[in-house]
Amino acid sequence: MANIKRMFLVSLALPALLVAACASDPKPGPSGGTGGSGGAPGLAMLNPPKNGAIDVDPVICTTTTDAGAITFDKIAVWRDDAKGAYTMIHDDVCGGALRGIDRYAVPAMALRKLNAGLGPYVEACEDGGIWSVVQEAEMKGHEIINHSYTHPNVTMANLDKEVIMAKATFDGKIKNPVTFYIFPFDYFNAMTIKAVGDAGHLGARAGSRDDNDGFENQPLNDAMPMPGKDLEVEFDVWPRTYSKYALFAGKEILNLHAFNAADKGKWAMREMHSISALENPPQDGSEGFGPVPLRLYEDHLDFLVQAWKTNNLWTAQPTAVLKYRQARVACKASVASNTITYDTADANCIKYATQLSVIVKTVNDVPGLKAMQGTTPIFTRKIAANTFSVDADPTKGTVMLEGCMQASSKVDTMLPLPVKPTPANSVCDLENVVGVGMPGNMDNLNRTFDQLQVLPNPAQADKRTGSWSWYPGEVMVDIVREAGTNNGYLRYAGGNQAAWSGTTLAFLGGNGAGACYDASKYTGIRFKIKGKVESTDLYSNAVIVSMVTAETQTRKYGGDLKEEGGHFNKPIAITADWQTVSIAFADFLRPTWGVTADMLKYPKLAINKLQAIDWGVTENATNFEVFLDDIELY
Repeated sequence: MANIKRMFLVSLALPALLVAACASDPKPGPSGGTGGSGGAPGLAMLNPPKNGAIDVDPVICTTTTDAGAITFDKIAVWRDDAKGAYTMIHDDVCGGALRGIDRYAVPAMALRKLNAGLGPYVEACEDGGIWSVVQEAEMKGHEIINHSYTHPNVTMANLDKEVIMAKATFDGKIKNPVTFYIFPFDYFNAMTIKAVGDAGHLGARAGSRDDNDGFENQPLNDAMPMPGKDLEVEFDVWPRTYSKYALFAGKEILNLHAFNAADKGKWAMREMHSISALENPPQDGSEGFGPVPLRLYEDHLDFLVQAWKTNNLWTAQPTAVLKYRQARVACKASVASNTITYDTADANCIKYATQLSVIVKTVNDVPGLKAMQGTTPIFTRKIAANTFSVDADPTKGTVMLEGCMQASSKVDTMLPLPVKPTPANSVCDLENVVGVGMPGNMDNLNRTFDQLQVLPNPAQADKRTGSWSWYPGEVMVDIVREAGTNNGYLRYAGGNQAAWSGTTLAFLGGNGAGACYDASKYTGIRFKIKGKVESTDLYSNAVIVSMVTAETQTRKYGGDLKEEGGHFNKPIAITADWQTVSIAFADFLRPTWGVTADMLKYPKLAINKLQAIDWGVTENATNFEVFLDDIELY
């Protein structure tokens, strides 16, 4: 048997394809809970903040005092010299099933004076007649983000409507033009990313997460801006099974991603959708994709306030962080005669105009620092003895400084952060679903393509919920309808990818990552297949069927494996005519590459730790067209 190097990239090679359920459901979701909030019936009561709110108001100085000579120290890497930066984004605002965003998330943030990026898509706001929800959220300080017009996979064919027309519509409905874009389903490629920038957006959530894990290489963004990377901001996805932190308990990953930003001095972005009043929200789409339980969300907001007060983390909207990162490099500052003077000669200082934190030192350790930019009071923060941060927009002129007897906002050194979470031994310890042995249905594919990735998969049985994904994004995937019948089957086609390519059916969730299915009551898998594969290696007219388990899947894609390796596999010949293939679990061959090639600890397929079934072709395939139907366990 030739060495089969199975590069399993299904998990998040295309994050877009995995977050299928984030499309809006026009049916209103349950509000849940009892009592009221803000006078809205049926809404859960919001908890009061545990750590209060952040303090962003300038000091009202009624009595000045001598600060002595004031000297320039630096322009802070992040606002107020925090260790890292953090951004929350809520997708699908206005969606009928996602009203938890405006009913719970927005008021919960308001109690703590926190802000986020909110991503409506035009059609949902128009169909629901709730543009006022978007406008009110903007008035409260949240950034409105362009999330397309109709929420499809964005391609060059529909880009005029989904990017350009959507931006024009948003710009006509809200106060500030949209400057950030989030791709529906996180589906993007180099061409659509460039087109988003050309349409006038400064940034986009479109970073590749394939090389990330929740350990050595988290999905974080560097403090130093790099050319083009503002349109490829990396991020992590809630819920846990879509997250790069799949080996951590779900209740921990929101804070953990923020923790890592502070630890690494970087910028973390968190993707979420709706908020649910229920402790265990339904995962059927009735409350949107992966709703965050309200109490967990409030705990996360309280953590962010705590992280701000201790100056570990600056939480802000996406464009605010993006602009700060650029302006910090482009703008210059100096202090003389108690006056901050800015050098704005670099064009990017004007393009990315935003408040920058200039750190100054005072000879006298005064309680506060009064800062005035013309007639406008400027926010100052005491970050250490004799040390203040002054937050002002360099494009608006010089800033005059004076010592003040009234205390500026200051860093709280008596409010330590909680202990950083630790991972589980296995993702199977966090979620393990046990099948009873019948029925064996995995997918008969008798539905339309737009339903291919619905979660939970309506064709699965025996507690299985998994949907489809594929890699890379350039391949063609469709459901073909057999002429004159209701029978559908999957078509997967492409060629010359110069990389392993495949289509994958998960046992659980969008890709099976972070969860395990126990199929011990079954013997093997059965499916129908036909097609052709042209390849320059030994695998012409052959498809390699792989069983992905938590033991063989790398931690990058929601498994337990620290490094990388192949999966248990079985090459099968395919023909132009349909054939039914049955493969007993016992007949799958050992992995042949990477750390799993010598699995002395796991000498056979762990059918109690299944994550997905994959049908793949090698990197030498020049042309392929594969059809699949009637997949089942037996």
